[in-house]
Amino acid sequence: MDSTNWIDLAPSALSAVAGIAAAIAAFGSLKVSRDSKRIAEQGALALHHGAASTALAEVLEQVNQQTNPLCRLALDIWAKWAREIEQQYDQRSAGGVNPRPLRHVLTNASEMLERYATNHGKDYAHAGRALFSIIRNGMGETSDAEYRKLLKVADCTYHDFESVFGAPRVDKDIASSKAFRWAYYQLTYRVEIGCWREIWLKAWSDDGWLTRYRNQFALVEPSLKSSLERLQTEKARLQHTVFPIDTNEILNLKYTRAIAILKGLVEVGGLDLWEGFISDPHDDDLVSLVIFSMGCALFVNSAVQAFAYEI
Repeated sequence: MDSTNWIDLAPSALSAVAGIAAAIAAFGSLKVSRDSKRIAEQGALALHHGAASTALAEVLEQVNQQTNPLCRLALDIWAKWAREIEQQYDQRSAGGVNPRPLRHVLTNASEMLERYATNHGKDYAHAGRALFSIIRNGMGETSDAEYRKLLKVADCTYHDFESVFGAPRVDKDIASSKAFRWAYYQLTYRVEIGCWREIWLKAWSDDGWLTRYRNQFALVEPSLKSSLERLQTEKARLQHTVFPIDTNEILNLKYTRAIAILKGLVEVGGLDLWEGFISDPHDDDLVSLVIFSMGCALFVNSAVQAFAYEI
């Protein structure tokens, strides 16, 4: 190709280069524009949702501070009450050749119930019904033959009962779980029914574990209800604005979880579920009532911890 041809082609080449440069500049301008728009939207969201964020932070701090004594008592119910029952009433020889300490049976059973009720910490709002299921639905038919069958598998094992029998499935009644039934059998065989009645009534005496719990929860219940109402009101306030709370994914998730946890605390923490069983429970419900109470205490502590560390 001679010099004349190169000269003829130069304007076309320069035009192409200029076009590419213009395209790059346009893309750069578009990116800057998009980034600016995104930053502006984030700023608008932050400004619009500032009050909601402040409300959540204030509720979080208030709940954490006010529930500290309740959580300490709940853990004592779960651990110290279980130890007291073991020390005063356990007939260990009825549980097999080398059974686990009765306090471990009680804490293991209540842990299973709490995990089952919350779906391993995923759902606090609807936990009350699942916790209460062992009272409402009962444990079904029990027999010495079933106990002996479970005993052959579990005796002399030192792991938690879920490791031996498998964890309760959340899509089935916990009373059908072999691990939970084994714990229930251990408790019924090792402590006489008359002793369980004594344990239950003593817990509701003037200075009993559950009376103390009731009194402690009564101190924080109004604040929990007020906190729940505040978050629900704040979320509803934003619902029909330019930026509803669901346009802010992170804040929306935090609000959803916070409201669910507070709902669970108000329902389970109160004593409505106990009504009708405090003074004159049926013999068949006594063991389940103790497990249920410990499960509720564990739930309260777990829910507050989830509120503090996951919100």
